[in-house]
Amino acid sequence: MSRFLQAAFLAALLLVAVPAPNAVQAQQGDAPVEPGQTFTGRVTEVTDGDTFGVRRSIGGQVTIRLHGVDAPESAQSYGQAATRAARRYVGSKNVRVAVEEIGRYGRAVARVEAEGGDLGAMLIGDGLAWHYRQYAPNETEYARLEQQARGASRGLWSQSNPVPPSEWRDRTSGPGETSAEDRDCSDFDTQPEAQRFFERHRSDSSGGDPHNLDGDGDVSRASGTFEY
Repeated sequence: MSRFLQAAFLAALLLVAVPAPNAVQAQQGDAPVEPGQTFTGRVTEVTDGDTFGVRRSIGGQVTIRLHGVDAPESAQSYGQAATRAARRYVGSKNVRVAVEEIGRYGRAVARVEAEGGDLGAMLIGDGLAWHYRQYAPNETEYARLEQQARGASRGLWSQSNPVPPSEWRDRTSGPGETSAEDRDCSDFDTQPEAQRFFERHRSDSSGGDPHNLDGDGDVSRASGTFEY
């Protein structure tokens, strides 16, 4: 087979193997959204400092990953503090969401505004998140706020050598999103909430269970649900 035909064949395989972002959203139970779209809604779930579930005013749940922000993972220092701060700012509150892009795991990467403030800016300014330069190099305000927080030894910057979440994920889970043991069912109020988290992060980790929510192996092969 010529190199051209090999390349064409591989490209066709990738198109079949990798679902479109809207298809991934549908698999996760999310309402489809597109880059450039804005909507209002109420935050129904704060998974961690930079990941949220939002119920749109027009209906449908959307999983949001904050644009330009990387908060400490739950098992990291200041991870729980970042989650608590996010809950104070947006938990069960009405927000405005501006979708920047659809991430590789089907989540809407977006800005979130609550009570007139940019959530990402508030978390970074509090010293509870990093400016995610890799994915948002032009967010100069985020860079400025991070520098201020560093200079004031605010939040996580009070540590002598804080580890960026991306580096921490590489150390603990490889390319997945979070460590294998930083969440269990006691962290969730309801089974559906835990199920959504399980499904979302199972997809993000090539079919695995990075948070070990299904530690006793009782996931149903047919339904993909687990006992709570």
